[in-house]
Amino acid sequence: TTGCVETAGVSAQYDAIAGDYQRTKESPLRRHIEAYSFANMLGDVSGLRVLDLACGDGFYTRRIRQAGAAEVIGIDVSAAMIGLAEELEAAAPLGIEYHCADALRLPELGDFDLVTAASLLHSASTGAELEPQCRQHADRLKPGGRFIAINENPDQAPEQYAGYSQYGFNKSGPTPRLDGSPIHYSMISGRQLIRFDAFYYSRKTYEAALGAAGFTEIEWLPLQLDPAGITELGDEYWQEYLTNPPVTGLRCRL
Repeated sequence: TTGCVETAGVSAQYDAIAGDYQRTKESPLRRHIEAYSFANMLGDVSGLRVLDLACGDGFYTRRIRQAGAAEVIGIDVSAAMIGLAEELEAAAPLGIEYHCADALRLPELGDFDLVTAASLLHSASTGAELEPQCRQHADRLKPGGRFIAINENPDQAPEQYAGYSQYGFNKSGPTPRLDGSPIHYSMISGRQLIRFDAFYYSRKTYEAALGAAGFTEIEWLPLQLDPAGITELGDEYWQEYLTNPPVTGLRCRL
């Protein structure tokens, strides 16, 4: 692991909640909607070289490797998150390499077939961060390489930021909103209440930033429900989330 330079903002935010945030990955939403949707967006990764940005504790990094990727490198700005990822790698080695680094200042690691970022683009607090972040992703890809993300739903209005208490979290934000407006999340993990922020950008702003970086075939993909989730909790449990999705899939090609 590279040395991690501690920075304010996102790093400190996730350092403080690393352990509790890790436990949220065990929730039915994470398992039956987010992880299931992410796997479907990935498709066949056999033999690919993959860079997983905002990897956190390596939740998706490990799944990408287990799906057959030839090499997977995980990067996160939070030293605490990377520490958790390395503990899991030590306990059950998969040959994954982790680095602690800012998405705007990535180390030189060569070119990749695929760059993934489950929750990263919406962490840019200003458009001045969003555009160079997209360029960083593009710079790490081979021509024809893909970028895949789970991202804030740009089509969801602030008055729709409700109805998620049954899933263990709440979401709020200002009205009216502009690009860069904060979106506040509060989430229950065990008995702990954890809070973190994302930032709103319009679909047009995202697509302009991605296009300027050289991405084409930009697709916004709806989340999908694993049939196992219906077996476990019934169909009705999922309807509020699926009819008013707070996040969405994003896929594009360099």
